[in-house]
Amino acid sequence: MLKKQKLLGIIICFVLLFISLSIEFFNKDSNPDRYKVWTEDSVLKAEDFLGQPPFYGGRQAKIYYRVKVITSPEIRVVTEMDRFQSYIKKNRISEKLIRHEAYHLNLTLALFVDVNEKILRQNLSVDESNQLTLRIYHRVKQYQKLYDKETNHSLIEAQQNYWEYKIDSIMNKSIHFPIFQEVENIEVYFPSRPKEFVLVLPDADFNGYKLEKYNMKFWIADVNMLTSDTSAIEDFWIYTIANEGHSNIVINRDYPYERSIFDSYSKDTVENEVVLDKLLLGKKSTYWLRTRYPIVEENEGVYKRKADQFFNSFKVLDE
Repeated sequence: MLKKQKLLGIIICFVLLFISLSIEFFNKDSNPDRYKVWTEDSVLKAEDFLGQPPFYGGRQAKIYYRVKVITSPEIRVVTEMDRFQSYIKKNRISEKLIRHEAYHLNLTLALFVDVNEKILRQNLSVDESNQLTLRIYHRVKQYQKLYDKETNHSLIEAQQNYWEYKIDSIMNKSIHFPIFQEVENIEVYFPSRPKEFVLVLPDADFNGYKLEKYNMKFWIADVNMLTSDTSAIEDFWIYTIANEGHSNIVINRDYPYERSIFDSYSKDTVENEVVLDKLLLGKKSTYWLRTRYPIVEENEGVYKRKADQFFNSFKVLDE
């Protein structure tokens, strides 16, 4: 009789344990705090990582996420961070590492921009949207691996900045930043929304737009100059650049950029930056485009590539 009671007690304990674990598992999966919907405006914080890192070895941080098709208010694909599985080692928390993990989510979001546009444009059904999402998701996983490989999990700073630039460019490709509309209809490509600023020179102030991101600076200013005297232009801008304290000023008279009337390379040794300056002609004014990036021995080509894209994007749309 006593043995039967013990056996019954053991069975009851196992049943209760099974029920407890089942409830815990169900609650964990259905817990509203588990998944964080990721959007362009989302901010990743250390407290979003609720998972436990491996006891020994493993990465300093790892992000888990999922994509799913929702039907309200419209059929589209959303990206969600799995906060319960994502982890970060407490002694490794840094802004740099968190930003790297955030761009894993941004990369996923960016690669589904075209998918959502296609769903809307072609009025795809839920089943069709799920099939398309599954096909793209395999490609997303490949890009995620490439992102980690080329940046060495954020350790290669120049590559990390370049990937951030590329991902932002994909997400913002359909966003237009109207600039100088009161002067003429021109366009220049910023990977993120620029800020208005006033460029102060000894003889005049000029309106412009600038972006400081990816360890670089981009700007364009309307310098309100229309002249064909290239010698006078060159003398004035060499003086302006030298007056900023720059050294190693090199003038490129081949004018590699369309509409270019001045092209220079210099170094700001105080800020430890390479400075590239271009004067490009519009129809009604002249625009000063500048990029700055760190003086580096390795990976300078990565920064130069972003600068070239900025300069080459300049267009006069009224023609």
